[in-house]
Amino acid sequence: MKYSRFLLLIIVGLCSCTEKISLADNDLGQAYFPVHVGNYWIYDVAETKALNNQYDSISYQVRELIDTVFTNQANELTYRVLKSRRSGPSQPWGNDSIYTINLNALDVEVTKNNRRTIALVFPVAEGKEWNVNAFNIAEEKEYYYQNVNQPLAIQGQSYVKTMKIMQGQPNEIVLDNRFEVFAYNIGMIYKKFQFYEYAQQNGEVDKTNVATGTKRIFTLNEFYSPE
Repeated sequence: MKYSRFLLLIIVGLCSCTEKISLADNDLGQAYFPVHVGNYWIYDVAETKALNNQYDSISYQVRELIDTVFTNQANELTYRVLKSRRSGPSQPWGNDSIYTINLNALDVEVTKNNRRTIALVFPVAEGKEWNVNAFNIAEEKEYYYQNVNQPLAIQGQSYVKTMKIMQGQPNEIVLDNRFEVFAYNIGMIYKKFQFYEYAQQNGEVDKTNVATGTKRIFTLNEFYSPE
């Protein structure tokens, strides 16, 4: 099945009849992260780089395709994801990177550049927290769920059942506004990554002056699943 922005509302409303959801999906919320070989997601990305209060913006598309599944050395079912990028819809895809996904009854684990993180934990529940870096040596970072199983409209597109993962950890020195939104039976539909470091002068933080930083906004353009 192939979803565009204009068809997503109809398909989301029908997904309880058309998707194969296991008992574990219903109990735990695993359908927020559907993994099947052949699934792909295309996102429109708006990116802004900040330097000394000067801003430079570009736009492009990213595709994430699950191309194969295998069993790793720990006997875990592992899905390989090919990430591609192009400057616009009329351009060819170029290889960006490869990462893997491991999904089980407890969580979803994503490994990029030999670093494993916990993307989701189950059951999906309002306010539930976890340390995204529990499986690596990076500093502890707490993510948590918000607005679980709620309808949501994003940029004119409506979704029946969504949840948000809050990731940002702001302080007096940085603006850290990071979160991801997932739709049931579709996966991630929206992502905001905004990390700005404020300028400082004489020991004082100037929140009107961004010294350096990046903002990226991902919006789902198309989702396809062979299931």
